Amino acid sequence: MSGASINFSEADLAATVSAYDPALHEAPLVFGHPKHDAPAGGWVKSLASCADGLEAVPHEVDPAFAELVANKRYKKISASFYHPAAPNNPVPGVYYLRHVGFLGAQPPSVKGLRAIELGDAEEGVIEFADFGHETSASLWRRLRDWMIGERGLEVADQIIPDWQINSLAETACSDDPRPSFTEPTPPAATEDSTLTPEEIAAMQAENKRLQGQVQQHQEQERKSRLEGIHTANVAFAEELIGAGKLLPKHSAALIAVLDFAESGDAPLEFGEGNDRQPVVEGLKAIFTDLPKQIDFAEKASKDRHGDGRQVVDLEFAEKNTDPGRLDLHQRATALAAEKNIPYESAVRQLI
Repeated sequence: MSGASINFSEADLAATVSAYDPALHEAPLVFGHPKHDAPAGGWVKSLASCADGLEAVPHEVDPAFAELVANKRYKKISASFYHPAAPNNPVPGVYYLRHVGFLGAQPPSVKGLRAIELGDAEEGVIEFADFGHETSASLWRRLRDWMIGERGLEVADQIIPDWQINSLAETACSDDPRPSFTEPTPPAATEDSTLTPEEIAAMQAENKRLQGQVQQHQEQERKSRLEGIHTANVAFAEELIGAGKLLPKHSAALIAVLDFAESGDAPLEFGEGNDRQPVVEGLKAIFTDLPKQIDFAEKASKDRHGDGRQVVDLEFAEKNTDPGRLDLHQRATALAAEKNIPYESAVRQLI
């Protein structure tokens, strides 16, 4: 996969057979070519050289592993070796068997041979694995484009970041030249090589236009959401004013705080663990439980209000009543009687 060319001779195979020692490193039987601690289906007891090349004698084979192989679910056999110069080679100077991999669907390019796809698993390890970075990058790119159209650019960036797809594509390019160890898979991105500069510019312009539409749609959704929140908060403040729990001059500040607490992608919260709750709910609970700030109760009978401007018999909590409040009460009483509306509505109109 890295493009390196390696020559194997009869002497190399003989050295591999004689150097193999399970006490130093017992090569596992595995599916594919795992990079980490995958479970082993068995172990290589010994190696032998024959007319076809290298043969491994297995032992302690897992029954389920053996059944899959017997049913020809994994018909191709390949191997991974430590390079003679690898620092972690159990026997430096020879190609030491690392593991034996059982492959499934990928056929070899050279018919009649076991599947051989050269690849590097780690420093100094020569591995027969598959090559698919270009195909993977193309698949992820198409999935990301679909997700942008369905869910928007922001969601696509969270799930399938563009930089990760570009990293796959760069890895595919850095692996050239590629030896034809398997039947080639035509990369989906080869169409780009036939595009003219005008076509590329048109595609870029269309992509920019689509991104603009996505951003505009997201902004409209956000604006509608904030307008709905503001309307609900205004209604809540008016309810408090009507109940006498909030002075009208304080309503703007309360509405602004409630709007801010819900303006972000995630609402502001307070509390710890299971006791966490939105700040908006806490603020609404506080103001709902407040005592009345204004007593709108009518204390005078309607037949005594006269022209609405004379002082009538009232009961106030404070000994020295604010003349302004008393005047407001007199005018609200008159307005309520004149327009046949609730006293609270008359007070709000006058304020």
